[in-house]
Amino acid sequence: MTGSGSAAVLLVLVAVAVDAWVFLDARAREAQHREVFATVGPVTLSTPGEWLIGCLVLWVFVVPLYLVARTA
Repeated sequence: MTGSGSAAVLLVLVAVAVDAWVFLDARAREAQHREVFATVGPVTLSTPGEWLIGCLVLWVFVVPLYLVARTA
């Protein structure tokens, strides 16, 4: 495997690991009644499943949004 191929695989693995962490963290917070929610225009993310789908579709935007929303 070439260097760029290895980097691409590593990037995908990191993204999947972060997506899994977002889902598990959102689910744990939901169980503690400390839900993480964010609204951007007409889109509201509030459940672990919505956060996961958002991360899978728009990772570069949703992961930082989650980090900000969970500290608020």
